[in-house]
Amino acid sequence: MAGEVREAELESDRTARQIGRMALTFLAVAALVVSAFVDWAGPLVGDKLTLKALVNTEFHTQSDFTKTVGALAILVALVALLGLVDRTGWVTRLAGAASLIIFVMFAVQAYRYFGDDAGAAVHHSRVGVWLLLGSGVLLLIGGFLGARVVAVPAVVEAEMAREARAENRARLRD
Repeated sequence: MAGEVREAELESDRTARQIGRMALTFLAVAALVVSAFVDWAGPLVGDKLTLKALVNTEFHTQSDFTKTVGALAILVALVALLGLVDRTGWVTRLAGAASLIIFVMFAVQAYRYFGDDAGAAVHHSRVGVWLLLGSGVLLLIGGFLGARVVAVPAVVEAEMAREARAENRARLRD
C-alpha cells in the first residue's frame, strides 16, 4: 500500500480581504482619474501636460489627449480595474508600481526643472502628482490583499482509494 505524493494548491479565500482589495482599488482608480484632470505643475493640467515631461525638464502642453500624462494615468487606472479579475492581486500591484514609477519620473524632472531645489519642486507640484502617488500606494496595498495560493504536500494513497471504491461497488451490488 504505497502512497503517491503530490503537491496540492490551497487557495485562501477570505471575503474581507477581497472586499478590502476591491475598495482600495476603486478608491485608487478614482484618484487616478481625478489626477488626470487636475493641476500637476503650476498651472499645467494633467490632460494637457505632455508625456515628455516625464523624461525632459521642459513642461509643455499637448493638444492630443493620448500623448499626455493624464491619459497615462487613466491607462494605469484601467489596468488596475482589470487587476480585479485576477484573484491573486499581482496585476493590481503592477498597476500600483506603474503609478509610483510615473510619480518618480515626474518628481525627478520637477527637481531638475526647479534648479535642483527639492523644496521648490515639492512646492510647485500640485494635487495631481500627489493623487498619483497616493493611488500607487493604495494599489500596492490592495494588491497584497489578494487571495493566497499555498502549495502543500498532499499524500494520495492510490491503492487504498481503489480498494475503497471496489468495496463500495460490492456493497451496492448486494
